Amino acid sequence: MPELDLRAFQSEMRPIPERVKEALARGVRRDSEPLGLAQASRLLEPGHLPVEDGVERHPEGMLVVSVRTEMPGVTGEMIDWWFGWHLTSSERYRLWHPKAHLKATVKEDRSHLPGNRERYVGNVSYVDEYIGDELMKLSIEFANPGVYGLTADGLARANVGTAVCARTAFRGTPLAVGHLIHLIRHVEGGCEMRSRFWLGDVRVRLPVLGDALSRLANLPPLRRRVMPDHLGLNLLAHCAEEMNHLARFLPALYRQANGTP
Repeated sequence: MPELDLRAFQSEMRPIPERVKEALARGVRRDSEPLGLAQASRLLEPGHLPVEDGVERHPEGMLVVSVRTEMPGVTGEMIDWWFGWHLTSSERYRLWHPKAHLKATVKEDRSHLPGNRERYVGNVSYVDEYIGDELMKLSIEFANPGVYGLTADGLARANVGTAVCARTAFRGTPLAVGHLIHLIRHVEGGCEMRSRFWLGDVRVRLPVLGDALSRLANLPPLRRRVMPDHLGLNLLAHCAEEMNHLARFLPALYRQANGTP
């Protein structure tokens, strides 16, 4: 199949929603009870949780970043296709955030596989991107939702089309530093993406000393140092920018790439 001409999908980014701007102006919250990583299955609850847009500092030092994105015309299948399709190409990756995304490669090119999810779940994406003014070189290690307590039955009961889950690491270092979940819940006219990032669950991947260093790195003062407030706020803005931008062009891109009306 010939490569798509992506110029039709290269467009200017629009301002983020006002509710996200308000969350950024509020700053990092310390007056709430952030959703813990072990409570990720609560994302399947109907309605909305107390914080859907914002950055919260957990008493144990972790940052929890929450973003809600309305995606008219988008389906869970489209999201799975996108995550399997864009991994292999920096040009595709830059569609997502033309200002901040620079480069993408993938551990294993699975473009030949027929299923959208099997192209990325269990795979690793290596990306260079700006989060705020800071250039980050990251490894995104995609995982099965069941790792986070999101079972197939639970997803179906909650009318969730798909869940994109991953462990994040600083590329070129032995540090795994966080987790992300993008939960795609069907709503009338499209879907709603509920994104959560847990920053500061540090694992030092070194032989012999790794476990001891991990315990040290997860002490609250060190977590706050590794994951400062401004990083959480910059990630809130970045996620709102890229996901709202993706929602604008994904339905048309999906239809053209897959030859569907």
